Amino acid sequence: MADILQRCEFMCLGMKCCLTLALLWAVEGKTARPATVSPGAKDFGGGSPDLPGHGKPMQEVGTSKPVEVLSTLPDWATFYQNYMRANRPVVFKNAARTQRAFEKWSDDYLIGRWGKRRVVDIEIKKVEERGGPTVQWPFEKFAREIYKEERKDELYAVIGLEDDEVLADVDFPEPARCEEVWPQSVTLWMSNGGTMSVLHNDDGENFLMLLDGYKSVMLVHQDDAPKIYADVAKVRGTSPVRQDSVDLVAFPRFANISWLHGELEPGDTLFIPHTYWHQVNSRGRNLGVNIWWSHKEDWQWWDLKTYDAPRFGMDSMPPFNEFKAKAATNATCTPLPADRHMGETQLVDEGRTKEIIRKKRARHAKGKRQTAQRPQGGEL
Repeated sequence: MADILQRCEFMCLGMKCCLTLALLWAVEGKTARPATVSPGAKDFGGGSPDLPGHGKPMQEVGTSKPVEVLSTLPDWATFYQNYMRANRPVVFKNAARTQRAFEKWSDDYLIGRWGKRRVVDIEIKKVEERGGPTVQWPFEKFAREIYKEERKDELYAVIGLEDDEVLADVDFPEPARCEEVWPQSVTLWMSNGGTMSVLHNDDGENFLMLLDGYKSVMLVHQDDAPKIYADVAKVRGTSPVRQDSVDLVAFPRFANISWLHGELEPGDTLFIPHTYWHQVNSRGRNLGVNIWWSHKEDWQWWDLKTYDAPRFGMDSMPPFNEFKAKAATNATCTPLPADRHMGETQLVDEGRTKEIIRKKRARHAKGKRQTAQRPQGGEL
């Protein structure tokens, strides 16, 4: 009904007319199309406001269990086998405290580095909307404004750090400090807390290092994409379900969601596997640095011709764990020099990564065809 009322308001119709339209929709058994659902999509609706969790924040719906937490960092082989290849999120307790940024990145330090010179992209709404209103401000203005009472529901900066001098304060996280690992990007997420991201996934492995503040993270397995209605989202790679108020009339399957819950404190690092869905709420002054990355052997499992993140969990797709199990049994890791920081590391962005993977898979397929065509045994 809220969606209908918004449309009526936009069309300048009276309240009486709006209520009449809403009643007609209810009588006909239809569900108004939420703004987050793509035009023409039909796989939504049919739910009830009586379903448990209707109208509640996303992280209060369904059933959850805690994500695994490690107080000691594993070596590369253990991390690769037990978490990366096995598609298992994990929190490394206090691992980010070794980052120079953890101690250095106060507001004054960052203002001293960027001041009015660095203009940053700022999302106006702390409850994220993909494609929502944004502004560009000098960093100094942003860092002053976020603490004002009248801004408590506003301002969230997403700052790309590629080629920035502050990357000298950041090291690629253990346990994946390998020459064979390709970082794609480095991003700083900064606010005064109260942010709520959309439920989304990323085409890359992900380390999220929390330098200040607290984050509550919802982690949803790739095969649960049908329960989060990923295939009908207007913005690919997101769920159309609102993170602050779940509509179980429009999205009833979400009531049955099962997920992993992670609580991050200052200095914690979260590993989010490739394509794993996640939604993040923050509290307090918040500084999070995330690095998306891949391994040079990812071409062995990442078949871009069949990969379709919103469709995992459907009959037409294999289980994601089976999909990823085609990764190399033992991926190599040549340790990085101890003093190499992210400012000295060449980034391989997502587009270039996918281009390399396509070429490697094509060469491998060609080699297999040629081998199959060779005569087997006997004299020529």
